[in-house]
Amino acid sequence: MKCSTLIKERVRFLLLGVMMVAGAIFLMGATTEKPIIENGRYQLSAWGDGQAHGAFVIDSVSGETRIVYMYKELEEGKSIVKSNLYKPFSQIN
Repeated sequence: MKCSTLIKERVRFLLLGVMMVAGAIFLMGATTEKPIIENGRYQLSAWGDGQAHGAFVIDSVSGETRIVYMYKELEEGKSIVKSNLYKPFSQIN
């Protein structure tokens, strides 16, 4: 009689432990949104060909490319300058 009570008690605690572990695993894995990874999202590249030079930024998530800086010399001392330095990516035109 004492042995069967001991077995019932151990089985009850075993089931309680299994339910607690399963509940903890379920709650830790319960998420609905993907984490946004910003590390390495934006990449910078520079270019130049002797008459013009500049830099552009690539958003590696959306694939969008925007020119941040461009300088090009034209004839007779004229030049074209486009500068979006110190602007957030969303404000670069």
